[in-house]
Amino acid sequence: MPTQVLVAAHYPQTAESLFDRARSFADLIAATRRISDYEGLPETEMEEGATYTTNIRILGLVRCNDYQIRVNKICSDSLRIETVESNQVVRLWSHHMQIKPTGEGALWIDRVILDAGRMTPIVARYARFMYQHRHRARGGAVTQSALSRSSRAITPQVPLFHPAE
Repeated sequence: MPTQVLVAAHYPQTAESLFDRARSFADLIAATRRISDYEGLPETEMEEGATYTTNIRILGLVRCNDYQIRVNKICSDSLRIETVESNQVVRLWSHHMQIKPTGEGALWIDRVILDAGRMTPIVARYARFMYQHRHRARGGAVTQSALSRSSRAITPQVPLFHPAE
């Protein structure tokens, strides 16, 4: 059963400066260096339409080889990024990132719908932990963290991004 992971964090920085960080694989690598290693992932900005392949080592123990990250959408106007990710274990990791300005900085929201078959409960809990860790490593204060069953059927062909949202 697909599961939704939702993690949000407040930052004192502007929404635009956070969006620059969100587009950066170098920032991702730095924010997760204590829990994950991304072998072969370039330390560059994401490019819309590009697919990246990496081998991930989680907590120094678990290997996640041939992990594909396809960047479907980068929208500077709405400060949103959408990726669809997968490998042999993770059938689908549909990641929707949005940065929203607030009166005292910005709110960074990560919403993931994932399906890893029988491994989904374990993978979902790791995803929640990882996003919380990323935000704290970047200096954000986690304001929301939740797991829930996904009521929406998501496939790589059905995007989460909707310009009218």
